[in-house]
Amino acid sequence: MRLMENHQRHKHTMERVKSLIDSPWEYEGSVVDETREITFLRDFFNKFQECIQSCETLDVARALVAQTLDTTPLERLDTAITFWSESFLNEVYIFQLRMLDLVTFFERKYSKDQDFVPALAKLVPELRQLIRASLGAMVTVRGNHVHHRRHRNTDPELARLTMLTACIEGMGIEELAEQRKKAVTEAKAWLMRQVDHYGNTSWTLLDGLCMVLNEGIVTEDGTLIVPAPNRDMTRGDVQQGPAVSAPQEVVPPGDGPTAEPDSEAS
Repeated sequence: MRLMENHQRHKHTMERVKSLIDSPWEYEGSVVDETREITFLRDFFNKFQECIQSCETLDVARALVAQTLDTTPLERLDTAITFWSESFLNEVYIFQLRMLDLVTFFERKYSKDQDFVPALAKLVPELRQLIRASLGAMVTVRGNHVHHRRHRNTDPELARLTMLTACIEGMGIEELAEQRKKAVTEAKAWLMRQVDHYGNTSWTLLDGLCMVLNEGIVTEDGTLIVPAPNRDMTRGDVQQGPAVSAPQEVVPPGDGPTAEPDSEAS
């Protein structure tokens, strides 16, 4: 009976995959034929996969920033630096949202299983606090960029670069050319420091979250503990009520985008 159920689930999954590949515009992803447990596992995987994809996107952005800045002509470097500085803000913001979405999913599903309620009450607020503390500075900058003034007008390095470019190209003050070269070099270094910092931070946060979840909802043999309301059948061999450790601080303070550029950027 169990083997037949697994076969039917696999068949249905493959039919959906084929439908997406063959007719992407007609594909209806919300139409599923799954049990409660499979739906839970699918949703959990999708939330987790979104976090992984956000980390990978930050890695891609880091590679593209380095490649673009190495190949862009000097006279256009200020434009490239400004573009990447402002675009990168959104990727950090998206990563924070995905991480908080995963924590919220974890909280909502497992809080319906009384074996997990005591641990969740302490764990979830600490996870949220850690995520926001690690990414909050950049997310705040992104909010100001979207809702108030563009980042190029508020970030010290970009503001100086923007003003020098306006003076040289708009007003013809060519004697500022050497200062613009210096400003370009320092703004480029400042951008790379931020991209490196938040790229590394994203993976560190995700690794830390995985360690916490692994200790709390995965058995010693690697089986994910499905919350009681989402199970298809009772699993007598799965022990509930695991002890979940609080998350540890994973990002050193003072490395966010609000820090003053130091001599390394010059």
